[in-house]
Amino acid sequence: MAPRRGGWLPAAALALGLAAACLPASQRGAIPPAPRQWVTDHAGFLSPATRARLDERLAAAERTTGNQIIVYIDRSIGSASLEEWAARAFEAWGVGRKGLDNGAVLFVLADDRKARIEVGYGLEDRIPDAVAVRIVRDVLIPRIQAGDRDGAVEAAVERMLAAAAPEAPSSSAPGQPGAARTTGPPRPRAPSPMETALLVLVGIALLVLFATNPTLAVWLLINLASGGRAGGRRGGGGGFSGGGGRSGGGGASGSW
Repeated sequence: MAPRRGGWLPAAALALGLAAACLPASQRGAIPPAPRQWVTDHAGFLSPATRARLDERLAAAERTTGNQIIVYIDRSIGSASLEEWAARAFEAWGVGRKGLDNGAVLFVLADDRKARIEVGYGLEDRIPDAVAVRIVRDVLIPRIQAGDRDGAVEAAVERMLAAAAPEAPSSSAPGQPGAARTTGPPRPRAPSPMETALLVLVGIALLVLFATNPTLAVWLLINLASGGRAGGRRGGGGGFSGGGGRSGGGGASGSW
């Protein structure tokens, strides 16, 4: 049954306003749409030939190993925290396979002069923080500073692929590259204060909706429950698709 026309606009506006109000101004921008390719370059950071070559390299690696590693390059995210923004983008895009979360993303922000490797739960034993730090600090950044942007991204991607390969030894800590790391159930990520505030305010908004327009409230809940992530990313035109996206906040960031 469709919601009544009368009175639902103010209630919906209240819910949206409360949700937006709890976000810092620098983080109110939407996460970009899910990439349709393994390598996305909105900044012209890579040469066309390198971008195409890397895209095919990562596509072939996914077909071989099942791991989903992608590169996302843009100009800027403004004053937003790179770590929080990257984690939200990773989850929104559903990087990795459903139930495995075996994905990783190399983010490069050309105008911000920052980069980050974000790692899904399923690859945290292969690309732990120590390995991600070495890739960003010792491989990616020095080559960018030397003016070799193509070589920087290609070398970083190759290191990520090598670390994530099924036959590669697990890493646990600096100085112990071959040591196996004990694994168990994925660690749940604790909600940030921003997320906690958002949940509280959305809950208040829903209570207001139930009190003023219960039909709309039920309709919204049904749509939210049935929509979800719709199976994760949607690829098109030969692109990829996945249903992962759980990130434990692992990875590394750097700047140049």
